[in-house]
Amino acid sequence: MTKAEERATESLSHASRESLHEIALRHGTDKTLPRRSLAATYDAALASRRDNAVSLLEIGVFEGASLRMWRDYFSEGRIYGLDRDPEAKRYEEARISIFLGDQEDRLILDTIIEQTGGLDLIIDDGGHRARQQIGTLVYLWPHLRANGVYIVEDTHTSYLPSYDMAWRSPGSTIEFLKGVVDDVHAMWHDRFVSLAGVDSIHFHGETCLLKKAD
Repeated sequence: MTKAEERATESLSHASRESLHEIALRHGTDKTLPRRSLAATYDAALASRRDNAVSLLEIGVFEGASLRMWRDYFSEGRIYGLDRDPEAKRYEEARISIFLGDQEDRLILDTIIEQTGGLDLIIDDGGHRARQQIGTLVYLWPHLRANGVYIVEDTHTSYLPSYDMAWRSPGSTIEFLKGVVDDVHAMWHDRFVSLAGVDSIHFHGETCLLKKAD
């Protein structure tokens, strides 16, 4: 087979694979809800990494459907989950490992950093409060590998009083992430930088994707 034929075969193989949306539907995650369409958003952002041996952490395990979705999407990837509920350990299997602990506990985050050896993708689907979303992002960002992606899910909680936040309230997760736009342009100002080395930030319905520079 010529190289051109190999490329054509590889391209056809990739085109025939399930999309992340289809995988999410198969596993029954809530990332395919019509108002959210998170899986389609993530597929567009992460498709080029699909064949990489990525190291991925998702905070918040619930019933493990999302971890299984990522396992199937990244066929060469190593998938990690973090959850406070000891029952989450039952969802461990080949290429899926579960850490038990609270995302606000720096000791468990340090353990994850040490045992994973670095992370390429981090998805925060945990507690959804500002202190959790912002605190975890700031703490883990330096340990995200170059060109890595950090996803903050359920950003809509920034508008909900039940999560101690409200529209444009100081200290909300959304207000913090708006400030990260200034971090993207850090070379053009001498003001405080919340996250160093941010290449880009993308807001979508109920989620935000931050890419680290190479």
